[in-house]
Amino acid sequence: MSWTDIFPLLDDSMIEAFEAGVTTAEREEFAEWFEVKEIHRPDGKGNDAHESPEKHVVSVTLFWKHVNGGDPDLPVPTRDLLIDARRLGLVKRFSPWDCYIDPIFLYGPDAMKRHPEASFRIYLAADLDFLIPELIGAGWEVHLMRSPSIRYCPGGFWRFLALEEAGTLVTVIDSDRIGQVSGDIERTELMNRLGLSLWRVPGYYNADTSKEVRYRPILGGHFGARGGSIPVRKLIETFIWHWRHGSLPLTANIPGYGERPMKFANWPDYGFDEWFQLAAMYPHLAPGGTLSFIPVDARSMLLPVDIEYATWANPKSETVYF
Repeated sequence: MSWTDIFPLLDDSMIEAFEAGVTTAEREEFAEWFEVKEIHRPDGKGNDAHESPEKHVVSVTLFWKHVNGGDPDLPVPTRDLLIDARRLGLVKRFSPWDCYIDPIFLYGPDAMKRHPEASFRIYLAADLDFLIPELIGAGWEVHLMRSPSIRYCPGGFWRFLALEEAGTLVTVIDSDRIGQVSGDIERTELMNRLGLSLWRVPGYYNADTSKEVRYRPILGGHFGARGGSIPVRKLIETFIWHWRHGSLPLTANIPGYGERPMKFANWPDYGFDEWFQLAAMYPHLAPGGTLSFIPVDARSMLLPVDIEYATWANPKSETVYF
């Protein structure tokens, strides 16, 4: 079986169906979720600045929400609430300040010194706008979103929006990994030197597939790609629209097991962004060539099919084990 026999793909016919069927109200809702309200740059240039595209963008997203639709709402954030969230009983997974915000200030400025050729960009939730002075003071370019996010989504998708920019190399990273960003930047630059469009590290590669499928060819905050290669916002909106209308398959046809449900395939919950990467982003980036970094302990039955698909999509694709 091939990759396309196993996993559903967001193909041209699905994009055409979206464009024909999306309503004005839905387009307005997507605009609320994915449009940038304001841009704040460390050099003081804002929305009216007309500059040539950055050569390399490090793209990060920052919002504060519980991650699943069934979770309760959080209070309107303040700096003190973010710092004291665990003490106040507002944390279900990780402390927002310690895990996601502090690394931006601790490691970001040093990374910027090491990589002056890169622009460090953060897509910031609307209700975290009080952090803007600190962020631009630390050297970050802030894209303030119209939305505060719902739960994990749409916030988890914002970092992908940098891929809209043609002529730009994009390194996407989680804010808690800013201390390791140099290695990811080097991978993006290597990808570019090889004439490829994507580098990635597969995720959940040793997870059991007998009951549900967690395998992902790309991790949400750990990949790089060439900007302008895909119309990423249109793909995101198409993907959500088909999920909403029940026309997006939510299963994989696993050899030896048959149809199995995809894990993390529910909007606006955690992991929906990586489901999008599997079914929509990967098949549209793969024709440009993929640089795959595979952990030596990877044993997934899906991994050989994944590598075969990347090589079929572009024979120049490369695989590195580490």
